[in-house]
Amino acid sequence: MIIKKNTLTLCIGLVTASRAFAEEVYTFDDVVVSATRSEQSKEDVSASIALVGGAQLEEKMAQNLEQAVEGVPGVSVQGTGRYGSSGFNIRGLNENYVKTLVDGVELPASYNPGADVMRKFNNHIETDTLERIEINKGPSSSLYGSDALAGAVIIRTKKPDDLLNKEEEDTYASLKGGYYSADKSYKATATLANRIGAWESLLIFTHRYGHETRTHSSGLDTEGRDRGQADPFDIGSDNLLAKAFYQINPQHQLGVTAEVFNRDANGLILSNEGHQIGPNNIYTRNSAKDQDKRKRLTLEHEWKADVSAFDTAHSQLTGMTTESLHNTFDETPLNGYRQRERQGTDNSVQFDIQLNKAIDFDNSYHEISYGVSGVNNAFELGYRDLFLEGPKQGMIENKSGEVPNASALKWGLFLQDQAFFLEERLIVNAGIRYDRFHAKPENTSTTTENKESSSQALTGRLGAVYHWNENISTYSNISQGFKSPSLQDLYFFYETDAAFGALFEPNPHLKPEQSIGYETGMRFHYDAARLDFAVYLNDYTDFIESYKFSENAPSGKERWTKQNINKAQIYGAELNMTLALDSLLSAPSGLYSEFNLAYAKGEDKENKKALDTVAPLSAKMALGYQPTERPFGANLSIKAVAGKKGDDWSNANGVSNVTAPGYVVTDLTGFYRPIKDLTLRAGLFNIFDTQYWDYSDLSNTQNNALGLERRTQSGRNWGLEAEYVF
Repeated sequence: MIIKKNTLTLCIGLVTASRAFAEEVYTFDDVVVSATRSEQSKEDVSASIALVGGAQLEEKMAQNLEQAVEGVPGVSVQGTGRYGSSGFNIRGLNENYVKTLVDGVELPASYNPGADVMRKFNNHIETDTLERIEINKGPSSSLYGSDALAGAVIIRTKKPDDLLNKEEEDTYASLKGGYYSADKSYKATATLANRIGAWESLLIFTHRYGHETRTHSSGLDTEGRDRGQADPFDIGSDNLLAKAFYQINPQHQLGVTAEVFNRDANGLILSNEGHQIGPNNIYTRNSAKDQDKRKRLTLEHEWKADVSAFDTAHSQLTGMTTESLHNTFDETPLNGYRQRERQGTDNSVQFDIQLNKAIDFDNSYHEISYGVSGVNNAFELGYRDLFLEGPKQGMIENKSGEVPNASALKWGLFLQDQAFFLEERLIVNAGIRYDRFHAKPENTSTTTENKESSSQALTGRLGAVYHWNENISTYSNISQGFKSPSLQDLYFFYETDAAFGALFEPNPHLKPEQSIGYETGMRFHYDAARLDFAVYLNDYTDFIESYKFSENAPSGKERWTKQNINKAQIYGAELNMTLALDSLLSAPSGLYSEFNLAYAKGEDKENKKALDTVAPLSAKMALGYQPTERPFGANLSIKAVAGKKGDDWSNANGVSNVTAPGYVVTDLTGFYRPIKDLTLRAGLFNIFDTQYWDYSDLSNTQNNALGLERRTQSGRNWGLEAEYVF
């Protein structure tokens, strides 16, 4: 009879085998959850899973999600301006094509109407609360349902037992502070964990205050569209995370998690000063005042049942509210001084029930997970202009929102089997999920009736890993993904006030966007070296795009809507390598190196043009020193990115996109522990003060565009941190 290794025992064995690295930097194997919804050795997973642990976040001195995943091949996060981080990009698709969950709670879809007065993003996550980030690359809807078209990001915040890691430890307390020159910001984080009998609790509070993220110093510090510096903003945030768990008995545990996040941003939009639309409309006195909030409360129950239907059961119920209130102020001769107020709110109730069962047969062993999950989300959009001075003073225009207030219900049933054959040399993963989506809008004053919309999807996954020996394995998988139409896709409405222009009509008959992904790879794992190589091909169908279907509307305007019209394909390759140089070269103990490479190519299959969201070729090399017997360490990294130019862009509307030049950036971080409980960290970033652009900041930008320097990344900058554990 085959006996499957206990996961905990497996982890301990793998970690202790990785003697070349200190425990807070790297181990040659990891346990991941996102690949099968249950704990598995990464070696037994038939897909590319990237893991960023809490120790790596510390080493990177990561202050946002963009910095947290920097250097992960095929993954990035865009945006650190007025509205913060916009969303994850996984292998060429971003934002709402990537599912993001925090502690099993689904974050709402981003809302981007296209205008510069509002963005409702979902990635305001406090990095000091994070224990790990798992990134499931490729279609993942059989695991996580809608929106996992390109992949899923599974984020877990810290738990009490992450800090109370020894049975004799019943209290943990720490204070952490830092200063970062890129945005002249400081932070302070207080952490407290406690164990009293059957109770465990955790409290983390983080306060941040700073300014806009600086661009390169070479840009002009002036007003107007040719401004080369970032618009000046004051940005502050507070995050409170509280958790409590009660072990009723060996079989049952109850838990509660509460989190409150607030972000405020106030600034001057100097880049819009003097901007002219029409002969007499000149914008002046441009400023902004924004608030972004998130509140969530989760109740969870863990049951070690050991009954015939399941061994363990985990259930959780969550209520969450996210709100974005954005106010943009400006003055024109036509309108006077006005306040454009845009407010978007998502209120959701979510549940997830997962049951796990281990079944042992004579020739195989199976770890089965099955369950049900659902989200009921209500979206509200406030949209009005208030005139404070000038010709229209005292007037308030309450406009119908671009998207009507609506509710959306999503639910799904899933089943996964991780099966072990041939004395665990062959591991097969199979999964299937059924999902249903229903949207119901409220009545609005638009000229087109908004109807209810329903859709459904059946997605599957099949993959296998074969261990040729204890060092070499190969894997392959085929997986499906889908994305239900968002409320913005279904019901966005817009009409210009003028007698000319465009009329954008809603389309409640849209189908889900779909994907199918193919991936194969090899893993070479030795005591002193690890190499992972993967190639992939993702096909996307029924992409929802804007479509002009008439130029002869009754009003004489162009008529636009959304339709399932596009198909796309993205393929690429990724390489990860880590070497323990102390073992390979008899170098000083604790010396290691890392290298990764990511290549991707994307094409719109309808017009044969490139996809602007696909990143250019990139590589990252790092040399680290982290001896276990010494109280200091350092990491030197070099990131090289190729340019994106010419036919690498879609060149929308027949206009050539500006070239995103290639670049090389060098960073250095290090730590020192003068005493056991005090850790000092320092980082010098972009050491050689390179002027460079992230390609995503130049998408849809013409060659003669003004203010390109305003889109550069920061020049040379530095950061300092200190943490004391009581």
